[in-house]
Amino acid sequence: MKKFEVLFLTEAREFLLLIDAKSRDKIIFNIDKAKIKTDNELFKKLKGEIGNL
Repeated sequence: MKKFEVLFLTEAREFLLLIDAKSRDKIIFNIDKAKIKTDNELFKKLKGEIGNL
């Protein structure tokens, strides 16, 4: 069951197209993982940036 849906801004899509495939795949994998599972490790560098994770 998904916790949230992700819609990419045009700028985010453009960024993903500019980076190498391996990095892009990892970013998308982690976003997909976060949509279905709570994994604090995914958000450890965002502490304080996004609400109360």
